[in-house]
Amino acid sequence: MELRHLKYFVTVAEELSVSKAAARLHVSQPALSRQIRDLEAELGLTLFDRVGRHIELTAHGEDLRGRCRDVLALALAVHERARALRGGQVGLLRVGATPQLTQSLLAGFLAGYRRVQPGIEVRLTEEGGVRLLELVEEGVLHLAVTGVIGGPGLESRPLFPIRVLAVRARRSGRQRRTIDLAELATEPLLLPRRDFGTRQIFDAVCRIARLRPHVLMESGDLHSLVALAAAGHGVAVVPSTLEMAARRLEVLPILVKQKSLGIWGGVAWDPRRSLPVHAAAFVEELGKHVRRGYPGSRFDRTAPPIQQQRDGPR
Repeated sequence: MELRHLKYFVTVAEELSVSKAAARLHVSQPALSRQIRDLEAELGLTLFDRVGRHIELTAHGEDLRGRCRDVLALALAVHERARALRGGQVGLLRVGATPQLTQSLLAGFLAGYRRVQPGIEVRLTEEGGVRLLELVEEGVLHLAVTGVIGGPGLESRPLFPIRVLAVRARRSGRQRRTIDLAELATEPLLLPRRDFGTRQIFDAVCRIARLRPHVLMESGDLHSLVALAAAGHGVAVVPSTLEMAARRLEVLPILVKQKSLGIWGGVAWDPRRSLPVHAAAFVEELGKHVRRGYPGSRFDRTAPPIQQQRDGPR
């Protein structure tokens, strides 16, 4: 049984005339009659009674007419859905982000994105930056919005700089704009866990500089680190993507050789996997959004560029 058999049956049932149905379908009357007989043979049912020169639906034909209409409507809907998917108008997009970027970037961006692309369902996953890249490699996520810290086989589009910041309780006297890495050597430090990208960047530069920082505490909750720093317990090391009330805080980009310590944040994907059409549009819209402003953009006016600016595929 093919969809055309159902279409032919429904048309004849609506017209109750093979000749009129044939004209409407642009097929010959003998060919249409043969298709109806083939359908009746396949179903093992008589769909029409021939009464003189007229035809009428049998009880079986009456029962199946509505169901066949439903099947044809569903088939049309599938075609329309496929056309919309090809055009990137509807579909599902699995996006991962760090907790900081979910709060400071995506929460605002997605509100506007849904107005522009109401047919795209964005499902968010929140993880640390390293784990997000693993999920992209595993095919669990289409896109990861994080610090672009690399990954074998992955491609990325850098969008904005993420600085590594030193956060401490505000001190009296002249307010500073930056702090050198060497000045943190003797400070009690409040650091993210080792699976955080910020921590890995900080540890790597300390090894290169042969510094052995005094780690007072490690945590997966960056807001807890900032709260402890505000209370005077040490210096928290956090990314510039973290939203925080700076009223009682001194928030200073960390410098290494007169450059800001940090990395570029952006979007990563796996080119070996098939991406939905609307994934590229999502990246473009996010790029437009960050050009109007991004987390930590205020430090561009008070601190030098980050240590390494990476140019990735666009």
